[in-house]
Order: sequence, then structure tokens, then C-alpha cells
Amino acid sequence: MELYRYDKQMKASPEEIFDVVNDDEKLKQWSPIFEGNDYFTEEERARGTKFRTRLKVLNKSYQFRSQITEYEENRYVKVRTTLKQGTITSAFELAPSSNNETQVTVTSNFEGAGRKYNLILKGARPVIKRVLDNQVNKLEQIAAE
Repeated sequence: MELYRYDKQMKASPEEIFDVVNDDEKLKQWSPIFEGNDYFTEEERARGTKFRTRLKVLNKSYQFRSQITEYEENRYVKVRTTLKQGTITSAFELAPSSNNETQVTVTSNFEGAGRKYNLILKGARPVIKRVLDNQVNKLEQIAAE
């Protein structure tokens, strides 16, 4: 089930955008729920990297184990996050465009272990979209600086 999709032009180069996405400290600037990552592999940004992400939502902390399944610097990152309720696969793709603009595509899909979670997430999609759209808009502002 698709949780989120963003597909728009940003006024920044792929390198400028990727620099902001690919740095944990810069991630905190545009994603206020992001607290940090703990890495279990030597490489922090490569195919096969394993890490735990810490998020804080409504004063409650959450931790998720993830792995980078595909990685091309300045172009593409795909991450698989495993939850007890299922798996979330997220992809972040950058394609250079004209006038120092970049086509940015972000997708997030959930494969669940039960109908209950699919129904909950289906109902939560509008809220998820609003929150993530705000974060991606902040990403554009920071990358363009």
C-alpha cells in the first residue's frame, strides 16, 4: 500500500539536495521528528548499510531498524524499514532538470502483516502526506540556501 508520494521540481541541484538528505545533522533541520541514526555497519551511506533511526512524535520516542537496499550518490537511495507490523520501503530519487532544478520523487510503501494495520494507515495517509509535504518543502528551502 502506498503511504506517501511526492513528485515535484525543486530549485536546487541534485548535489545540493542530496547533501541535505545524506547528512544526519542537516536531516534534523528539515525533519523535526528525526532525532538521529545509530549505525551498525562501518559505512553510513552505502548499499547494505544497517542502522536504527530514532524519531520523536508527540513527545514519544520510537526506534526503527532499517537497511539501505540501493544507493547511488546524488541520485537515489532506497531504504527498507522493518516493523513488527510489516515493512516500509522508502525511495528518494533525484533527476537533474533544466535551470538548476531537480525532479524529486519520494515514495513510501507499506507491506503489512494484517488488514487492521492497512486500515489504520489508510486513514492516516492524509495526515502523513501533510506532515511529509511540509518536511520536503523545508528540505527545498535548506538545499537552496
